[in-house]
Amino acid sequence: MTTTRAERPAEPPAEHPAERYGERIFSGADAQEHARLLALAAVLDEESTLALLTPAAGPARPVRRVLELAAGAGTLTRLVLDRLPSAHVTTTDLDPRFLADLRHDRLTVLRHDVTRDELPEAGFDLIHVRYLLHHLPDREAVFARILRWLAPGGRLVIEEPALFSLEASRDPRYRRVSLGALRVLAERLGTDCTDWGRDLARTATAHGLVDVDMRTHVPTVAHDTPMGTFWRLTVDRLATEIAELPDVLPDDVPTVLAALSRPGLQELGMATITVTAHRPTAPPA
Repeated sequence: MTTTRAERPAEPPAEHPAERYGERIFSGADAQEHARLLALAAVLDEESTLALLTPAAGPARPVRRVLELAAGAGTLTRLVLDRLPSAHVTTTDLDPRFLADLRHDRLTVLRHDVTRDELPEAGFDLIHVRYLLHHLPDREAVFARILRWLAPGGRLVIEEPALFSLEASRDPRYRRVSLGALRVLAERLGTDCTDWGRDLARTATAHGLVDVDMRTHVPTVAHDTPMGTFWRLTVDRLATEIAELPDVLPDDVPTVLAALSRPGLQELGMATITVTAHRPTAPPA
């Protein structure tokens, strides 16, 4: 395994809001952040593995170089190394502290800021992006940068959340608190769970990708499901800010946190939209 920091280009970085993901909200230094990321991985890893490894329409290209951006707790990196035994995997994160125990001769770990740090152009046959770009105000520009790192004929798998399943909840307290959590993230980080995920397929097509496919997964929130654990830890981290929102009632947050911690609650979790696509082998005529 090689651990290093990616090189930065000479041009100045894009403008960012005062607060970025991981600086205060969801910092790796938070006591519960590793558990929160592991819970999210337990929700998503099966669907992610299916999307990464299922044969897709379009050109068949040998997968020798894999890039996983914002690897989080590193669980999917381990799966990819196991399931793609001929591939070298480059796994990245802005804060790679939870990747420190990854060891493999086909693995490179990078401390990497996707908004600023470059990677080899056309350097990867398969790129996976999960729950990353919706937190970045300049997500469209970053999406275009990522495509430059994808080799002609290479495959992109991108997974992002969407809040429409939370809007459909029949429990008004759960709905207010859940949507409130996403509103806090939108105000502080510029997070978009409203349009970005739902528009992924159109975005991929607009950027010239082909063989675009989309699937949607909605997990169950309960006290004993991974999404229930992830959502309880997320709401708990944002509880003070959620409670200050004008449309959230005084007892909403403690009531929902209690419901997420005991049997009885069965709700829709946040949806995940997965888009797979290829970069054309040649530019359009």
